[in-house]
Amino acid sequence: MKTTRYFLIIAVFFILSLSLQAQESPHVVVFHKNQEQVVYYDLYIPPSSEKEKMPVLVCTGGLPIIDGRYVHSDTKECSGKEWTDFADRNKIAILGLGFLFKEEDWKDQTSYQFPKAWSGRALNQVLNKLVKDHPIDNDQLYMFGISAGAQYSTRFGLLNPKRVKAVASHAAGGYDAPQRHVPVKFLLTVGELDNDEISRVEWAKYFMEKAGEKGIDVRLEIISGIAHRQTQGQNEMSRQFFEGVLKENR
Repeated sequence: MKTTRYFLIIAVFFILSLSLQAQESPHVVVFHKNQEQVVYYDLYIPPSSEKEKMPVLVCTGGLPIIDGRYVHSDTKECSGKEWTDFADRNKIAILGLGFLFKEEDWKDQTSYQFPKAWSGRALNQVLNKLVKDHPIDNDQLYMFGISAGAQYSTRFGLLNPKRVKAVASHAAGGYDAPQRHVPVKFLLTVGELDNDEISRVEWAKYFMEKAGEKGIDVRLEIISGIAHRQTQGQNEMSRQFFEGVLKENR
């Protein structure tokens, strides 16, 4: 009996700790289809004594699944030492976003991969909240995305060409054809074997062709020997790509 009571107490404390953690995690709430969409975020600001506002790298991961259920994408996708060193060196903030994929919203293109629906509004809400307390420039955005996050990043870039300077899109499962020229620079990467259930290689080639027709600056790298996964090489390629564009815009 005492053992059972002990485990019950431990379980209660565990649930309470998770609840408190969720409440303390920075987030915004937007409404879509009369339902709350909770978006978590994490911000890294390089140490600096300068008062000049920094550009922002917006980082969005893929679709994590735990115990058969979708959970929020990882806000720490771009938080390793290589990323923080990159941020410190280039004086750029890193904003990680945590979206929750809802499968029922996919068919009508209102899941978070489609910023027109609500997720673009969520990012703007986060940025407007952060700019009050941090030296960031909401009009100097660099987008990094993996898989579903790559879809989101690319579409947000096409929709906001005056604010987004560059997009690094990795293994997106779909693209929208650009309807006009935009001055945004795009880096696309995809594994050469990532062409099974979703034809990601063909999608990347499609976007490059359609963007090229509009005179958009697009670079496509097909990574040999891999399927649907992200490598450190792709991350480093992204950092070098962003560094080049940052220098052009300063």
